[in-house]
Amino acid sequence: MDHSPAVSVIVPAYKVTDFIAETLDSLRTQTFRDFETIVVNDGCPDSENLERVLEPYRGEIVYIRQENQGLAGARNTAIRAARAPLVALLDSDDAWEPNYLEVQTRFLAEHPKTDVVSPNAWFVGETLFPGKTMTDLFPAHGEVSFRSLVSRENHIFVGVTARREAILKAGLFDPALRSAEDLDLWLRMAHGGARFAYHDQPLVRYRARPESLSNDPIWIRTHVLQVYRKLSGTLDLNAEDRASLDAAIGHEEATREFYLGKKALYAGRTQEARERLVQANRVLGRRKVSVALLALRIAPGLLHKLVRWRNPTEYQFLH
Repeated sequence: MDHSPAVSVIVPAYKVTDFIAETLDSLRTQTFRDFETIVVNDGCPDSENLERVLEPYRGEIVYIRQENQGLAGARNTAIRAARAPLVALLDSDDAWEPNYLEVQTRFLAEHPKTDVVSPNAWFVGETLFPGKTMTDLFPAHGEVSFRSLVSRENHIFVGVTARREAILKAGLFDPALRSAEDLDLWLRMAHGGARFAYHDQPLVRYRARPESLSNDPIWIRTHVLQVYRKLSGTLDLNAEDRASLDAAIGHEEATREFYLGKKALYAGRTQEARERLVQANRVLGRRKVSVALLALRIAPGLLHKLVRWRNPTEYQFLH
């Protein structure tokens, strides 16, 4: 404990007993070895089983157990306890490629003015995007800024490596948020002048799980809107950033209506589906939605049957 490591790996744990061993095994294979691992049991309901799985790793990790505070609270606990100048975020159902830390630490060493570096990631698990990466679905465009983040021109994957002081300066994650807490932090950091970088090398295996709230597009849009509205009332924004945020709020509201409309259509609530999709398309202006609205007027029952035939589950239809 006398030696301060170069990196503190932050691993929040909640309902991940089936996956966390693979996560920690990926740390055992890292080519860069100067790191500590902080696992935070965030009020896990099956703590007894979780701790049984963690037993073989107890000599390799700092283990903290707390009442449930959500991802934001668990990460904050670990970041406060971290002894390294760099922190790397690793969710406990994901895993790293063996060279994750080697690549990420080298990047930050070569770019001393960069505060956060975001890698690419493979989709694994029960995914609709096998063989795809994050940048395949969310390509990045140019320099990361407050405006590029709210407009979704740039996406910062949660599995970043960052300078601990930059996160502390921004005020850590907001524990009041139960989702999109990473987006909230990136936006506050960008507004405060933090510098972000990203690259296309896939270093993370991101596990998609249908039951995960992060895979629910309605849940995500609802919480992104919560973040945007919160920041609209708390940040001192210039005119350009304010306009970008207002436009993003309008777009997210429309996108949420779009998914609620799809959900209603899948359930057979065709009148609700039509009303929501009309409202969404006033902003989105998508040709496919216009075609669907025409079908909802002419043959709503037939459209519902076609949707259910082509998509055996709601999850598939919403994605």
